[in-house]
Amino acid sequence: MVFILHPLKYSKSIFSLKYNFLYNYIFVDLFCGEGNLILPILESIPEEKREEYFKDHIYLFDIQKEVVEKSIRKAIKYGIQESVARGNIIVQDTLKNYPLFIKDLQYPVYHITNPPYLYIGYIAKKSERNLEYFSEENNGFQDLYQIALMNDLRNGIKKLIYII
Repeated sequence: MVFILHPLKYSKSIFSLKYNFLYNYIFVDLFCGEGNLILPILESIPEEKREEYFKDHIYLFDIQKEVVEKSIRKAIKYGIQESVARGNIIVQDTLKNYPLFIKDLQYPVYHITNPPYLYIGYIAKKSERNLEYFSEENNGFQDLYQIALMNDLRNGIKKLIYII
């Protein structure tokens, strides 16, 4: 199942749609930025159960260390200990190194994300180092968004919400 949402129609209310099954999935954002898409799930979890829930059900990744730090600080505001937040909020280039361990966790993955959008023409002009993403199995794709989606599909992720 793939949902593609427009950001103007997106709101925190999306989490209320999933409330009945919050405990049945690992919620992941492979391009988390400051954690604004996944961390609000914690508002639906009783404060005394948040840290345990976070440990078992939330994993966030981003390539940018500074935004990962912001996400960690945000998790702490939700009552998560810093050491626990650092264990599940990770600096990683998930376009290049897909975190395969998430598929082996206790629950199936539900990926909610707003992946990067840079098209190949722009990258070729401005950021040649990112051209490596468009080689081998990604040859022929036009932007990073497509590569992000294909990485999920190649890895058997069945529950996806991609925001455009």
